[in-house]
Amino acid sequence: MARKAREKSESGMYHVVLKGNDKLLFAEDDDYRYFLGLLERTAARDYMEIYGYCLFSETAHVVLKEGLRDFGESLKALVSAYAVRCNEKYNRSGKLFYDRYISEPLETDEDLTDAVRFVHRLPLSHNETLDYTYTSYGNYLNKKGLRSDALMLLFDESVMRFREEMEREPERKFVTGEKKPSLTDAQIVALVRRMTGNMTAREAERITLPMLGHLAHNLQREGASIRQLSRVLQVSKSAVERALKCYDAQTDDE
Repeated sequence: MARKAREKSESGMYHVVLKGNDKLLFAEDDDYRYFLGLLERTAARDYMEIYGYCLFSETAHVVLKEGLRDFGESLKALVSAYAVRCNEKYNRSGKLFYDRYISEPLETDEDLTDAVRFVHRLPLSHNETLDYTYTSYGNYLNKKGLRSDALMLLFDESVMRFREEMEREPERKFVTGEKKPSLTDAQIVALVRRMTGNMTAREAERITLPMLGHLAHNLQREGASIRQLSRVLQVSKSAVERALKCYDAQTDDE
């Protein structure tokens, strides 16, 4: 099944989720600060408006409005610079971010307010409080740090009104980008049988790269990791990664 094409926003506003590729995005406080520094510099360079953000160890949520460049190009430059720095710092290689970020279009001021409200309330689902360090919530209350003056106009520049709005539950449902619970090997085997119509071992030996990519993509959506897929499907980790790239390239062209 082809992957759903990205929805474009007429307003240029989006809720974006960046995810780690089986790696922690942020391991230390310095990592969070470095990423936010890159985000601020990227926004200034590309005239991109940042309305809100919330960072966790494996995900980064940003509410933004694209500027002079397509926001996807701005994000590509940002994550590339951050990944290079992290790979050097932790002496590791490979992709840090999951290939395809999540983006949800926001068309109205109500959509925007709801997205910012959702992002600022995310720490509550992680047993944190609203004054969690790595969100923009405190920036608005303290009038410093990365924040949007344009957003505050929606609240008549009143910090009290802003605080009251952030304490309300979002009306719209937004994606969290968090991983689904992990699957056991036996559960993956059962899913493979169901997805392939009980393919025999001899048939499985002749599986093509596109077929493997489609299968791996659907299994990842159910919560399987690349390492686990390699083990259960009895193919190399690099083969799974190549198959997923093949699948992504094919669906991007459709």
